[in-house]
Amino acid sequence: MPIDTSLYPDNWNSLALKVKEAALWRCECCEKRCYKPGEIPKGLTRSEWTADILQVHHRNHDTSDNRLTNLMSVCAACHLDLHRSRYSPVSEGQLSLW
Repeated sequence: MPIDTSLYPDNWNSLALKVKEAALWRCECCEKRCYKPGEIPKGLTRSEWTADILQVHHRNHDTSDNRLTNLMSVCAACHLDLHRSRYSPVSEGQLSLW
């Protein structure tokens, strides 16, 4: 799903980097250590290592609220879980065919 960059401030990359550095490049949900920009581990496929790139999540789901206290670093899997409960009628483990 493409990201609508118009929903984020011009300094988003800087804010996101601060959040990730403050979390020591770990997911704040599962504590998985994620990769820094430019860090590509040997022996993994692109899909394997890109799953461990740290993302930044808005705790209150409001992309206009960019206070550092509202932002958290999360791995891709945890980020999907955080959005699943809010935006999807499909619960974990349930198959959706439409």
